[in-house]
Amino acid sequence: MESLSLIITLVVAFITSTIAIWQVRTQRVRQVEDVYVARYWSLLDRLSPHTLRGLDGHVLREEEELAIRLYFRLSEDQADLRAQGWVSDDTWRDWSGAISSQMNRPPFNRLWAETCEDSTAGRDYAFTHLRQLAQNADYDPTPTGLMRKWLRRTPGRGRRDGTS
Repeated sequence: MESLSLIITLVVAFITSTIAIWQVRTQRVRQVEDVYVARYWSLLDRLSPHTLRGLDGHVLREEEELAIRLYFRLSEDQADLRAQGWVSDDTWRDWSGAISSQMNRPPFNRLWAETCEDSTAGRDYAFTHLRQLAQNADYDPTPTGLMRKWLRRTPGRGRRDGTS
């Protein structure tokens, strides 16, 4: 009877520990996602309405060009976080769609083409993930194996791009 009680206690302790670890990890993923959503909105705040609407022919201010180039870095960072397992499936679906869409709109597409042509522009950032995402909107740098299964179990919270 004593051994049965010990087994039950160990099973309950294991289940409780697993649930606690899962909850902590889920909260951490959400915190990471929130930080990147805040960075995204702070970059958009630097852009004029003409730039945000993608009006071709609009002359960019120097600050806007810098914000767009920082957006490329942010997007690469987001994809890298996804590859490390810190972005949930629901969030990546929103982010990757938004990134792909944005990269194909003026003036983002023009600056991206310049970045790809300029061999020195990628010196500190190779944009490995962003280059693939620009070519394939379905690109997902997600890890495989156990990390992938763990990510799938991390619940999303709806739209993670800062919009509702």
